[in-house]
Amino acid sequence: MRERLCGTYNPSIDAKGRMSFPNKLREILGPEFFLCVGHDKPYIAVYSPEEFDIYCDKLYQIKGEIGSAIRRELLSGADKQTPDKQGRIFIAQHLREYAGIKDDVTVIGNLNRCEIWDTFRFNAEKNVDREAKKAALADLVL
Repeated sequence: MRERLCGTYNPSIDAKGRMSFPNKLREILGPEFFLCVGHDKPYIAVYSPEEFDIYCDKLYQIKGEIGSAIRRELLSGADKQTPDKQGRIFIAQHLREYAGIKDDVTVIGNLNRCEIWDTFRFNAEKNVDREAKKAALADLVL
């Protein structure tokens, strides 16, 4: 089993869309990884090649026209990245626009993937309603 991705990082991003991807996360993801739009919120999802294959396999289980449309939306802008010697990656303009990334970036590990967020948007989205969280966690033994 692959090591789980976790942690929160705030790297800088330059005007050309280059950012230093956190070393701890790169070590787990491997020498290359895939960036694509988030499926549930406006962030950039980052998958190792193995996890990207699993993600694609799950998307191909969605049948019919809706499955085709969803795959086009989620995969048409996917981008394979190999960090340079300084650990930087390039985030394509269409992905930055989708996620609303301008200046401040937050990168989180989310078990099987990383997420790259606009920091302001991440801070607005990260708080779960206390009662909803309590109900969701009620059956878990922690």
